Amino acid sequence: MKKERLKNKSFYLKLIVLLIGIVVLVYPLPYYIESPGSADKLNDIITVDGKKDTEKGSFMMTTVQVQNANVLTILLSQFNKNSELVPKQDILGDSDSSEYNRIQTYNMENSKNEAIQIALELADIPYKRVYKGIYVLSVADYSSFYKKLEVGDLIQKLDNRTVLQSDEFIQSLQKLSVDDSVNIGFERDGKEESTKGKIIKLPKLDRPGIGVTVVDQTTIDTDKKIEFNTKGVSGPSAGLMFSLELYSMLSHKDLKQGRNIAGTGTINDKGEVGDIGGIDKKVVAAEKAGATIFFAPNNKTDGKTNYEVAKESAKKNKLSLTIVPVKTIQDAIGYLEKHTT
Repeated sequence: MKKERLKNKSFYLKLIVLLIGIVVLVYPLPYYIESPGSADKLNDIITVDGKKDTEKGSFMMTTVQVQNANVLTILLSQFNKNSELVPKQDILGDSDSSEYNRIQTYNMENSKNEAIQIALELADIPYKRVYKGIYVLSVADYSSFYKKLEVGDLIQKLDNRTVLQSDEFIQSLQKLSVDDSVNIGFERDGKEESTKGKIIKLPKLDRPGIGVTVVDQTTIDTDKKIEFNTKGVSGPSAGLMFSLELYSMLSHKDLKQGRNIAGTGTINDKGEVGDIGGIDKKVVAAEKAGATIFFAPNNKTDGKTNYEVAKESAKKNKLSLTIVPVKTIQDAIGYLEKHTT
């Protein structure tokens, strides 16, 4: 009987140790693991007037895979020389994961609009930029609108007056005095709401405001029906590649010449290509997907440029694709037109 009790005790002790071990392995840590993601063909993602790009070759947008870190995933990541452990703070900043995801969704939608605009301009097709409202990016904890407004809210009224552009909104607030009461009308999840708060003196800026960071949310009005299928992907870094794909389709110019062309970088309404993160991993994903050309932003910075980081990664991983530095979409178009097959 005593031996049986000892045997049972030993079994339960081992079981507890096993359960503790499992919990330790999978318990989430304040880190993310970044590694090479995918290189997705844009002729499967973008349509113009209901039609896909049928020319040979492809423009490709590249991604970084990001997963929550725990002891188990960290151990497994050691088998991938291109994986990197990154503190959550470095990615999320002052946002929580829900706010961060909403901001990245906005960034994706904005990159599409900028790409549509620049492609239409280059193809000499008329369009109109329509202002839908003022998108809330953050609300400071010292703001009287803290916990009243949220990231992702779309401000459309100030004191019952329609205001759809951020410049006009900010200028109107600056004309008010500290402690003045203001009513803000906004849209959240498709529903119209309103809330009240007071004007404060903004720290460091020494001017009236409400302590809310905002940007314009716009859409492009054109006779062309342009659609994207980017479900599951967010962020602004596909702007350049969206622009190239759309310009090629709208202008009926075969820039690809049968080539698989990848790249990364934001795009603005001037056609300038902005820096992004994770380019060392994106070049790896691009080559794995069959790309032979990779466009990399090459803007001056205090440290290494995106282009320099991409070149270092290509050397480290013995990649064969050609990495091309660009500062504007015209740089990319010029390269493709000059270097034909």
